[in-house]
Parts: sequence; structure tokens; C-alpha cells
Amino acid sequence: MVNQHACVETAFSSNASSTDVGDFSNEPTQEELDAKLKEEAQQANFKALNEDYSAGQEVTATGKVSFVYEDGVGGSFSLETNEDGGYGMYNIKNFALSEIQEGQEVTIYGTTTGNTANDGSVEINATIIE
Repeated sequence: MVNQHACVETAFSSNASSTDVGDFSNEPTQEELDAKLKEEAQQANFKALNEDYSAGQEVTATGKVSFVYEDGVGGSFSLETNEDGGYGMYNIKNFALSEIQEGQEVTIYGTTTGNTANDGSVEINATIIE
């Protein structure tokens, strides 16, 4: 026969308190995460990223929005940059709360996806767009 009292007692004998569940006070704020990304992001290099476009590289790039594929958060756009006497082209997925327009000069911070867009350009998930 199962001792129901023992089962209930065991279920509630955890060392975790009710305040430990869902306590995110030690988690960094969005502002702290953004500051860390800005500090750690490397300048995007078109040639190097086309040779190694592995996922998770933290990058920044400044350039001109040449084409907006989809508006708003979750949309995407092409970013043309001037780099080392040449040009770079990136497909940027917009995960920032920024509206983007063609011809606009922007600086993006984000991470490479490990994929290329339909046009062959490196994809970057941008979480900060200034």
C-alpha cells in the first residue's frame, strides 16, 4: 500500500523556495545585453564572412539600406557597406524595433545565422539597428 502522506511530503521537500522559481533578478537586462553586444561585436568583413559564414559570430556593420524585402520586425533588408576599398553586401534580418527605409544609413549589431540569402549574401540577425 502506498503511503500518500510520504508522497506528498517528498513532493514538497525540495530545497528550492517558491521565490527561486521564475526569479530572473540575476539575469542581465536588455540594456546590458545590448551594451555587451556592442562591445564584443567585430567589424563585419565581407570577404572573410563569405569564406566562413558560420553561425553565432557577433558582428557590426555600417552602410546604406539598398533594398527592403519586408518591413518591420522580422522583416529583412540588404545592407551595402564600403570595406577595404571595396563593397560588401549583407542580408539583414530585422529583430530590432526599428523601421527601415531604402537609402537610410544604419549601423547594425547582430549575429551571423550560418546561412546565405537567396542572392548569396551572408545573413545577419540584427538585434540593434541605429
